[in-house]
Amino acid sequence: MCIGLGVTPSAFAFAEAAISATSQSNPMIRYCVDPDWLPYEAIIDGRHIGISSDYLNLLADYTNLRFELVPTSSWRQSLELLQQGECELTPILNQTPKRDEYLSFSDIFFKSPNVLVSLKTQPFLQGFEHIGQRTLAIPKDYRLVEYIQQFYPHINTVLTKTERDGLEKVANGDVDVFVGSMFSVNAYIQQHGLTSLKIAGWGGPEDELRVGVIHAKKDLLQQINAGLAKITHADHIAIYKKWHNITVVEDIDYSLALQILALLSLCIFFLLYRTIDVTKYNRKLTDHNKALQQLQLELERKNTDLDFLTQHDPLTKLYNRHFFNQTFLADARQHDCNNICLVMIDIDFFKAINDRYGHAAGDQVLVQFADILQSSVRDGDVVARWGGEEFVIVCQHVGIQGAKELCQRITQELRDFSFDNNIKVTCSFGIAMLGENEAIQLCFERADMALLQAKKTGRNRYCCA
Repeated sequence: MCIGLGVTPSAFAFAEAAISATSQSNPMIRYCVDPDWLPYEAIIDGRHIGISSDYLNLLADYTNLRFELVPTSSWRQSLELLQQGECELTPILNQTPKRDEYLSFSDIFFKSPNVLVSLKTQPFLQGFEHIGQRTLAIPKDYRLVEYIQQFYPHINTVLTKTERDGLEKVANGDVDVFVGSMFSVNAYIQQHGLTSLKIAGWGGPEDELRVGVIHAKKDLLQQINAGLAKITHADHIAIYKKWHNITVVEDIDYSLALQILALLSLCIFFLLYRTIDVTKYNRKLTDHNKALQQLQLELERKNTDLDFLTQHDPLTKLYNRHFFNQTFLADARQHDCNNICLVMIDIDFFKAINDRYGHAAGDQVLVQFADILQSSVRDGDVVARWGGEEFVIVCQHVGIQGAKELCQRITQELRDFSFDNNIKVTCSFGIAMLGENEAIQLCFERADMALLQAKKTGRNRYCCA
């Protein structure tokens, strides 16, 4: 007797209903990206690649969401499709008030500083406040355009199609400075051998990158944030390692590469399956942990280097203006009026030194001057380069008399010190003591006015507010 193994019509109906229900509960989410923003994201041969692609794959693994790419030819077109609702999501961008009008945003999952780029022949600018009359290139539709218009409207800006266009304009001498993300700028400079360019300063607030969804789909944010929370430290490190300083080769035959990769993976899996045992597995696990620890140490070292650059002046190695603002001016706490004196310092006639001996000699004077300041203060005092030839000292647990003695000590050190080229250096001081219940910002302004008085009354002296 033969017994059939077929499926009854009712079983087929049940399976079709289950598939239909799954498809409806997990609909495909249409998304757009910036097609030319490596290593963050790009579209090459119709495929989405980059950091955002890897994070989107992790979201798909850690949630029930499915994603479908809507190809575009520019970031502006992607933004337009998001506003029209033809795209429902974009995986990596900054939140801005303008974008809040049509997008809702996830938690932050990736941060990166923005940097200024110029020719190596140009001086180090530190930040937007020192750009002056130079022209600044910014990719249009980037968050930094809104930031510049709001906080630095006097800067002469040139809008470019992409970061690539902006960097090439600087290299060709069409504009003076470009501002963009440190990771994508660094990748493009290395890939295209733009050895005439250098990082010339920090470009405003760092990127705080999120997933953006249109308001009609903001109910997805709960799942997206839950998926982002599941991304492990090892996942973040793996993505960082994959895309840090990566070289992109265009026009690759991806189908052949995938076939080779699949064949190689199959061979490796077969060999491992036949040969692995407990001892080898434990050894491999130990080696893997050591490599991961080494990678983590390297990442921590680079983060430490980046923190140092964020808080220190690259020429004198003193604390910079950003550190001073964050540590003192931005601190809303009241201080004991007997605890703090501020001393503002300006090198007298420093422009004449640059004009006569050159900027290289002027830079050396700044370095030697910074060393004198650092050796003249106590361990608890803070010395910062405010900008150009201006410096500020925060003297803690010192009164006005102690601050005066510090100024006299620095003046004597300058008389005794032999600067290169036998340059004679003097400076002017402005002193102010933090008053009871006085905001430190007001104390700083009084010290600045005292410095101005010292310069007006003949320089090479100190004045007290």
